Amino acid sequence: MAQIRDKEKQVLFELLKDGRKPDKHIAQLLKLTQPTVTRIRQRLERDKIIRGYRAVVDEKAANLSISAITFFDWRDHSEKQVIDEATAYINKMPEVVYFASGEGLRGKTFVMVTFHKTFAGYEEFTKKLRERYGKQLAYMEEFISSTDSIHKRDSTNALIHAMAD
Repeated sequence: MAQIRDKEKQVLFELLKDGRKPDKHIAQLLKLTQPTVTRIRQRLERDKIIRGYRAVVDEKAANLSISAITFFDWRDHSEKQVIDEATAYINKMPEVVYFASGEGLRGKTFVMVTFHKTFAGYEEFTKKLRERYGKQLAYMEEFISSTDSIHKRDSTNALIHAMAD
């Protein structure tokens, strides 16, 4: 992966705050020329440092009142084909915003973050998951909260600081 230079980090930081911000405005903020900002943006896109641009959703305005973090272990990790099928299924579920495999929390090997309109919607979501993969899922643990209690939504600064290391 290419090294990210200071000016590129500055442009990237502005794009993380607002991906729709015109190059001209970024150039004014950073005291660069617009063509320089455009070249930097294009390089970041070409090098796949920027994979795309997304809208930032306000959960309350979207009527999403429940957020959940679910940890679980897969009983038999030799079932690669079943795990791949389950991964594809979970990735297509619209409630899922983050899904990853890893290690932690007393042997859990998967984690997912989901958003739901109601608690009943969350229950229906987990019911679908358990009906389809209940024999393979072990030790599901959830942390459920109201979206009103989210204290930090944006990790832009953490991302920039992590790149500086």
